Amino acid sequence: MDETSVRGLLAIALGDEPPIGPVARNSLLAGIRLRRRARMRRAVSGAAAVAVVAAVIPAATGIFGNTSARPRTGAPPSVPKVPTGTAYVIDSGGGTVAPIDLATNTAEKPIHVPGEPVSLTAAPDGKTAYVISGATNSPGASSDQTMTPIDLTTDTAEKPIILANPADAMGIAPDGKTGYIINGFPSRTVTRIDLATNKLGKPITLIDPPIGIVMAPDGKLAYVTIARGAGINESLYYFAPFDLANGKLGKWIKLNSGDPASIAIARDGKAAYVVSQSSSRVIAVTPIDLTTLKAEKPISIRTKPGPTKGYYGQPLAIAIAPDGKTAYVADGALSTVTPIDLANGTHGKPISLSGQVGSDAIAISSNGAAAYVANQPSSTVTPIELATSKPEKPIKIGSGWDSGFEAIITVP
Repeated sequence: MDETSVRGLLAIALGDEPPIGPVARNSLLAGIRLRRRARMRRAVSGAAAVAVVAAVIPAATGIFGNTSARPRTGAPPSVPKVPTGTAYVIDSGGGTVAPIDLATNTAEKPIHVPGEPVSLTAAPDGKTAYVISGATNSPGASSDQTMTPIDLTTDTAEKPIILANPADAMGIAPDGKTGYIINGFPSRTVTRIDLATNKLGKPITLIDPPIGIVMAPDGKLAYVTIARGAGINESLYYFAPFDLANGKLGKWIKLNSGDPASIAIARDGKAAYVVSQSSSRVIAVTPIDLTTLKAEKPISIRTKPGPTKGYYGQPLAIAIAPDGKTAYVADGALSTVTPIDLANGTHGKPISLSGQVGSDAIAISSNGAAAYVANQPSSTVTPIELATSKPEKPIKIGSGWDSGFEAIITVP
């Protein structure tokens, strides 16, 4: 029996609502979708803290990108006409990472990695990505928990790093030298890794399982979401600073809006936005003032439960545009993406993905021209032209429900 099956059985015994929980200066503008969901949703997880990433990776002067040749019209001056960059999306069922050429919206040759990939993080310079994979008993597959570096200049997977504990996601310090791996249930740890030597440090044990992690721009703090009492009736969820020097948590902020599915940090680093779902499947985004560590009034995205028949989960993800003015929340149950005006805390009309069920993860091109939404059940990635809020033709990747499109990033 593999790790996912064991977690699923524990979940069924302990709870009925899956915890949803997400990178560095490399994810400062990112929507961090930190939860392992693809297969666990089928078992309805309740005990394990799980993690998956969806991110846009900024460079020192902004978010990464490369050149696009696709013309667009009608874009206001604040929104570029053409998207830039390359996207990478994990396919858990296929054990691959698929590059997408954003100039042509074409999926390129997939990169094979060990085990079942559950999260994807890129270094701040955009030259290397790191894939965390869970063990699997599939024939010929890895039986270890691993983290695999991928050289993004050649799209080549390097030698995997064996991890001692099941891992959910990683944040990377702004200088690109150190990674911080969160290990949720059952180890409840944060583990440092020297990215120059790939040497793991001694795990730092937390009181409760971490769900997600993002890095502050000054490199001194990370911010983590935490599940307290996971699997015992309804868990309590918190947001807290994590001191990278001494490995200690600061003030805990209770998230009254429910399970934290994804985190995004404002461009200036002064605010965080946590998208959550309550036990009644109501969706809200909680702004957190990082200068005072106070949660502000949640922004309601969906006030009625989403559909459950014919669909097995409620994936959520958030990403912030490079100009810092708008956040986009992907709602997998409704197959929509909702823009939020961060200046006044109001949301706009949801963008329908025309039946591309899933909306598991979202990332934005380096120049903010387009968003890219990974849809697991349909095994597609849907581009959205942000100047017009118009979805474009989905990009086909993978082969079906086994394809866990839980993490997507963009780099140059």
